[in-house]
Amino acid sequence: MTKTIKINFIDTEKGYFNNENNLFLDILRENYNVEISNKPDFLFYSCFGDNYKKFSNCVKIFFTNENIVPDFNETDYGIGFNNIKFDDRYLRFPEYFFKLTPEIQNKENLDNSLANRKFCNFIYSNSKNGEGAKLRIDFCKKLQEYKFVDCAGKVLHNIDLNFESRTGNWAESKIELLKNYKFTIAFENRFTNGYTTEKLYQPLMANSIPIYMGNPAVCEDFNPKAFINCNDYKNFDEVIEVVKELDNNNDKYMEMLRQPAMQENFDFDYRKKLSNFLINIIEKGNKPYVRQRNSFVRFVEKNCMPIKNKGMHKVLHLLGLHIKVG
Repeated sequence: MTKTIKINFIDTEKGYFNNENNLFLDILRENYNVEISNKPDFLFYSCFGDNYKKFSNCVKIFFTNENIVPDFNETDYGIGFNNIKFDDRYLRFPEYFFKLTPEIQNKENLDNSLANRKFCNFIYSNSKNGEGAKLRIDFCKKLQEYKFVDCAGKVLHNIDLNFESRTGNWAESKIELLKNYKFTIAFENRFTNGYTTEKLYQPLMANSIPIYMGNPAVCEDFNPKAFINCNDYKNFDEVIEVVKELDNNNDKYMEMLRQPAMQENFDFDYRKKLSNFLINIIEKGNKPYVRQRNSFVRFVEKNCMPIKNKGMHKVLHLLGLHIKVG
């Protein structure tokens, strides 16, 4: 008989994450009878509010695509981009795991006509938040000394294009827009190890070469031959010389454009990773971790073995074992 589980989603990004139709639900429905409940056994929540604090007596699972580290003093399990390990309680699952398919590797037959598109685009609405916001403005202005860059967003706006805002079908419309350009300025807001967003993968999906600055470890997953990585150069002048060379040499441009987007050993079987992670949580049942000041431990039944040595109790406590002191 298939097990019934009660779940809910809260504090997610409106217009971007669908609480009633998402990958988490798809996976869980393949394995359980899923009931959406205001008194869930398992609560999925993100970083766009604090309503999760109103829920108790449930396992809390934090997930985010933002530059935020899960707080294990508040959540039982975490899903994010960080390269951290925490037993079976954390899964590294950056946003592009949701978006990329093996087709992004198959670029060898791209047509030579793609070398004759418009030059470059710059699409941003944020001019202040993060070190990358100012640097990409500086870079764009410097690149414009070589050629006109289409700035279709709010920042450095110089052209009106048919482009939906983030509140609409913005991801698909942006990718369609990027298909018209040879290059895309792709700077993250912040340069955090492991944190790579749509800034990089959307132009790769659109077959527009990204001029990227951000995650120092970006090449752990992404093929360094498929984009211009500003981290590899001493200054913007060197980066712009590379852009000029590719812009004026169609053979070299197409050689880069035809590179597979991801490293050869990149594992596209993200669904299996997420499925295993979620099923492991569900099968443990509604057993939240006890929140304590300096540790975060699994609640143990009252008949656990008493320990009289308080020093030993402290050691076991820090190891994640909740032991009674006799």
